[in-house]
Amino acid sequence: MELTEIKKRLKTLGIPVAYYKFNTPQKLPFVVWHEDGARIEGADKLNLYRRVDIAIDLYSEKKELSIEKQIEDLFSDIPLDKTPDIDIPEENMFMTTYTFETIQKIAGG
Repeated sequence: MELTEIKKRLKTLGIPVAYYKFNTPQKLPFVVWHEDGARIEGADKLNLYRRVDIAIDLYSEKKELSIEKQIEDLFSDIPLDKTPDIDIPEENMFMTTYTFETIQKIAGG
């Protein structure tokens, strides 16, 4: 799955979405997503691909079961991991992170 496809899916949530960070403060809830590492693999120079780890962070004032379900439904076609909720008391918010791996063919490979 290409990064443009991930962005396209997340934009359907109807809440603010940004890659890595927002440049201005956002009203809760919102999503920030990013690459969380990658590995280049392949048997020869003709079959190279990238295994990319993706993280999707949902920030909310309270537990948002409906948004979590939407995210899980948007990515139901791939294995998706979910971390325990993290309380961020100094910001008065919660963060729930989803992670998955996507494989991208390297151009020319």
